[in-house]
Amino acid sequence: MAAFGVITLILTAFMLIFYAYMFRKTDHDVSFFLSVGIISFFMNLCTNAGGVFELCYMYLGIDVLFLALGFAVSTRGTIGFYTSIGPWFKATFTDTATVGWRVLSLLAAPAGIGLYFGWNKSKPELARECGKLGMWGLLLWLVLIWAILGLVL
Repeated sequence: MAAFGVITLILTAFMLIFYAYMFRKTDHDVSFFLSVGIISFFMNLCTNAGGVFELCYMYLGIDVLFLALGFAVSTRGTIGFYTSIGPWFKATFTDTATVGWRVLSLLAAPAGIGLYFGWNKSKPELARECGKLGMWGLLLWLVLIWAILGLVL
């Protein structure tokens, strides 16, 4: 059941990314879906930490329902999201000049934040990218530590 809790946590994060895309790329108000997604993500972390894995069925239902309702909110935006995943991966991982700095900034968040402050004047575009990924890396590490400690303890 712990694996099911982790799977629903990943699916909830995917749903949050989906509605963040819808928020930025369409004119529809998706604040309800984002707020319920954030609450669901936090509650899923707490459920995994508490060991009450039976509630994961509720999170799975919310995720599947909200991902299906994305078509009702904006069919064009939903199709745009799913068709943009492949080109995003291609653009992100084929840029061999900066992929190492991006991975370093994401996995070692303090290094990414330090690169932002160090390259802010000389390489502003790469500095912003490293700083942004450093902040996302910090958030990723906090969630991973919370999830792992919640499952272990």
